[in-house]
Amino acid sequence: MRKKRKKELPPDDDGRTIAEMNVEGMPWYHKTAGRAVSEEDKPTRKEKRALIRAGFRAYFPAFFMILLGFTAAALLLYLWLHGWSF
Repeated sequence: MRKKRKKELPPDDDGRTIAEMNVEGMPWYHKTAGRAVSEEDKPTRKEKRALIRAGFRAYFPAFFMILLGFTAAALLLYLWLHGWSF
């Protein structure tokens, strides 16, 4: 039998994996059951509420501007259809 040759890496390649290639649907996909999250890594109830509150605060300005735009468009449409001219 032949000996397997070791692959020679290019000089700028150190052999590290940048992205995980174990993707569902690929032929080489293997389920890994050992990925349980430990209790200390899970957020507490107080942390969950803080995360949700932070999300609402982050998205509120965009939601408000979209709501304001729809309201302005509806108001202009209402005035236009009822004979008001600008």
